[in-house]
Amino acid sequence: MIPPDAPASAWTRTAEVVAGPVQAFPESLAGVPVWQLAVAIVLGVVSLLYGLKLFKGMVVVYAATGGVLVGGAVAAHFGAPAVIGSIVGAVILGALAWPMLKVSVSILAGVVGAVAGAVGVLWLDDPVAIAVAGGVGLVVGFVLGFLIFRAMIVFATAVLGAGLVVAGVVGLVMLAPGAREAIVGGLEAHRHLVPLLVAVPAVIGAVYQALGSRGERKAQEEQ
Repeated sequence: MIPPDAPASAWTRTAEVVAGPVQAFPESLAGVPVWQLAVAIVLGVVSLLYGLKLFKGMVVVYAATGGVLVGGAVAAHFGAPAVIGSIVGAVILGALAWPMLKVSVSILAGVVGAVAGAVGVLWLDDPVAIAVAGGVGLVVGFVLGFLIFRAMIVFATAVLGAGLVVAGVVGLVMLAPGAREAIVGGLEAHRHLVPLLVAVPAVIGAVYQALGSRGERKAQEEQ
């Protein structure tokens, strides 16, 4: 964490590092294998529509996925094979997610809140604003994960599912001849479209999950 009296340039450099991955969308999807894009779409649809019903399994899957990324990065940093680090990270985080379910959901809600906050102000095209919004979203999402557990499950799985579907679809479309330049140029010129692309299916998925959950509880009460 940067101390309050640090020079403004240090804040800016740190913000650029934090905001970089968000601002790199959709250019970062170039070169992603087709099978990974397809998996992202399938996982995203399941998460988007059935996140609350299958939240235990979804949390474990997302934790293991996070373990792959973190473990691979840590292994590469220390000069070890990234594959080994990814496997170890996936096993450890996936195994911890189930017995620590409430904490895992809160962490997932915090991560999704950070991404949602950062993407929500992407149209400003300001790394500092994106980093600050992401930090606020991280804290708020993590805290609310403990306070309103079920609601945050719906929020986290709907937003994350929508993001995966959008990323997968955009990545596949970019494989078409000439589509990459058009999509990248269009979304960079209209940054406000990215939050809308994620928000619309996320809201639909959240409503679908909420209505489905209400219907199941009503059916159980009538039995």
